[in-house]
Amino acid sequence: MNQTTFDRREFITRVAKSTAGLAVGGPWLFAKGDRSTDEVYTEPLFDWSPWERYRDSMPHPGLTIKERDLQYARENIQRYDWARNYASNIERTVRFYLKHIDTDFLDNLIEETTPGYTLWTPCPSCRDQGYPVHPHGLWNWDIMDPEVLTCRQCGTVFPNAHYPEDVALHASWGTAQTITYYGGEPFEMFGFKAGRPSFTANIRARKVQWAASYSRMLAEAYALTGTPEFALACRKILLRFAACFPNWLVHVGYGEYADMDPKIASLHINDLPEPELTPPPNEPDYSLWTGYWSAGRAIGRGYDSEFVRKVVEAYDLSCTAKDKGGKAIYSEADRIVIERDLLLESTILLVCDKEINNKSISNRTAVGMVGMCVGHPGMVRFGLEGFDRAINEWFLSDGTSSESSFYGLMTLGGIWDMAQAARGYSDPPGFEEESGRRIDSLDLYSDNQYEQVWEAFFQGLQGDLRYPPYADAFPASGGLDASYVELMVAHYPKRKKYLALLKQLCGQRLGLPSGPVPASYYEQDQERLELLTMTFPYDLAQPNTPSSISLYYRSPDLADKKSGQLRFKDWNPPALRIGHIRTGTDGRESLLLLNASHWGNHHHKDSLNLYYWKNGHELLSDLGYLWDHPQEFKTSRVLAHNTVVIDGQDQRGDGRGGTMHFFKTSNHVKVMEASSEAYAQATMYRRTCALIDHGKGRNYMVDVFRVQGGDRQDYVIHLNNLEVDVSGLTLQPVASEQLYDFDGIRKGQSQEPWNLKWNAGTNMRGQAWMIGQPGEECYLAEGWGQRDWQNSDEGTRIPYVVRRCEGGGLKTFVSVFEGFDPDEPFVRDVRFNESTGVLTVDTAIGCDYVMSALDESILKIPAAGKNNTIKAHFGAASVQEGKLAWKFTG
Repeated sequence: MNQTTFDRREFITRVAKSTAGLAVGGPWLFAKGDRSTDEVYTEPLFDWSPWERYRDSMPHPGLTIKERDLQYARENIQRYDWARNYASNIERTVRFYLKHIDTDFLDNLIEETTPGYTLWTPCPSCRDQGYPVHPHGLWNWDIMDPEVLTCRQCGTVFPNAHYPEDVALHASWGTAQTITYYGGEPFEMFGFKAGRPSFTANIRARKVQWAASYSRMLAEAYALTGTPEFALACRKILLRFAACFPNWLVHVGYGEYADMDPKIASLHINDLPEPELTPPPNEPDYSLWTGYWSAGRAIGRGYDSEFVRKVVEAYDLSCTAKDKGGKAIYSEADRIVIERDLLLESTILLVCDKEINNKSISNRTAVGMVGMCVGHPGMVRFGLEGFDRAINEWFLSDGTSSESSFYGLMTLGGIWDMAQAARGYSDPPGFEEESGRRIDSLDLYSDNQYEQVWEAFFQGLQGDLRYPPYADAFPASGGLDASYVELMVAHYPKRKKYLALLKQLCGQRLGLPSGPVPASYYEQDQERLELLTMTFPYDLAQPNTPSSISLYYRSPDLADKKSGQLRFKDWNPPALRIGHIRTGTDGRESLLLLNASHWGNHHHKDSLNLYYWKNGHELLSDLGYLWDHPQEFKTSRVLAHNTVVIDGQDQRGDGRGGTMHFFKTSNHVKVMEASSEAYAQATMYRRTCALIDHGKGRNYMVDVFRVQGGDRQDYVIHLNNLEVDVSGLTLQPVASEQLYDFDGIRKGQSQEPWNLKWNAGTNMRGQAWMIGQPGEECYLAEGWGQRDWQNSDEGTRIPYVVRRCEGGGLKTFVSVFEGFDPDEPFVRDVRFNESTGVLTVDTAIGCDYVMSALDESILKIPAAGKNNTIKAHFGAASVQEGKLAWKFTG
């Protein structure tokens, strides 16, 4: 099957329906146990016979770093300081830890007892001292003192005699194991009623992750330098893993273990034939809590790919290494043991999970990479199916993330190396499917939908090259790491804007300050080393330098190529339904988002939410994502967003839909309008937003929110600074009135425009003009403002503005927002004619007129000359020195 001629969608669909159609021999068969002994289950990918047949035909290195990539690396090292610095830092880091890879240290580093995971370990000392308790804990761990954990918040060191692990569970399958837990008062964790932290299981997990990361780094150091001792150390680690991994039990991060053959546990994870090990007072229920979602053998969180992808690349880069005398460092027996007992064994759990989500996608990539490395075409196809379903099902049809920018990047991190490893992949010689087809010279980057995914990640950036924090994304979210942009530049060279972005991130000459690794680096915890060879290999061996991706995939002459200016355009992705409009000649001055997205996983109750950012500051912010925090709902509820709350209720999830009705931009006016079904009782829930731009930073935003339905309608916004100046409205404290969970409540009423001003950040003031309507009551109060899940800003309070109407009929909330230089605002005054629906905005250079209608209306412009009438759904015009300067019809 030639890659350039076959129908990938048809191919993947067929493979998804049945992997048994591959010419791979007979499947393993398992009875379900004494519950249903007549029922037979099959898993074709438990058959490893293709490996025996094709293992000798696979090229090495042949995964994400191929021989051509090493040639790039050698030339970059020869030509550039940053590349030489990266290579030398990798070598120095590897040498620093090399002395620890002796027999005793290695046996203690990689234990026979199944590791737990680094999460799901709340700190009982924090609970006793009254600190906020995160269900995963906040821990420091150091490879130089590997048997202890230290709580970052309270400073308590574990294991600890005051918090003994005096609950023990004993496993007997494979090899005898004892899992111990803290025996005091248990914790409730995400519905798991009696969660008991195991500090020792957490430590075992950290040691395993460190060893996997170090093995990958050793192999890379060998590939760059040819130093035999690096490959020898890598071999020791992989052999130790191969000795222990087959006996590691399927388990979940919550602390439940399946004491049985991992094949049976993997097939029947939610319906085990025997009771699981679970810490008391839990009672076994013949399933592991949350199933595949948090399951693993090396990493108990549903993400064993983090481990597998490191060790398979470590093996791929080093398995053909030779010593100084030309003798193979890995014997044939070594290679068979590592391939069988580590690499193939590590796929057992992963191939049983057939779902597609932001974790399973990554696990499928790991299986596919093992297949490419050891010669198993069926596993390659399992990985390809995951890749295809990720870009065509998980990502939306316009390439955007179905969840959030943060989880989109996480999902991209689960498939990028599948595409890199698959470059030029061909099935082993002699292999054919039963149909006679095969894969030759594969190129996943040629898939238009994959290209669209990359483009969507580019388009979604705001001017500071970060992502806005809507849905489950963090405040001040990161952007596209330079390493991802390297891949975009390498595979889509005609899109010059990608090179422009790379040069913004790395400098016009694509090299950042370089130098030797500081001595303090080696004294810090394992995090730098672990992150160096994560699922996505960030370069943390030398902070602020281009990563290893640059070394291997960047053309050595790339710095000499011209890119032009980096620009971002207004963007309205049709499937995402979040409109992006911008100002500035390059689109980087400001960004306004209007969210009409459908409901989904990792979304918030934020339908028709506004986010407004300008010159590095949030004028209307989104509180972001309190990841797994006990108070996470405080930033996901509707009240945490700049929208309208009906009847004091949260917006609904299922059944919520959104429609972007109108999106039109020009030099001076950019407008978008959307509606939502966020409330069943609302017959109208519709928002129109426009940026009015006069250039040189002189712009403002107009917001018109129309709502009908329910008994009470609250227009809510929040600001970032408690010091708010209010004019045009008298606010009085109201101790007797309750307003959500706010405090410091003040109340007033006005049908005239009133104004708020506040410091939005360094050299940025914000102001808002609120246009009152009949019966509208206004509140200014203080509420939840914490944005960091690690509690660094615990107790933060921010101001909330609530404009309240009651009763039936259409309510129209009209507002104007501006971010301006502290010296002088551009907007001087605002007036609204309710009968005509025309908003008049006095500015420093004239007078603007803005009209928004439900259907269509007429805007009469008071200026000399002809054609001073606009009939439209939305219209705007500017009069300067008595003359019409421009007008907009939409």
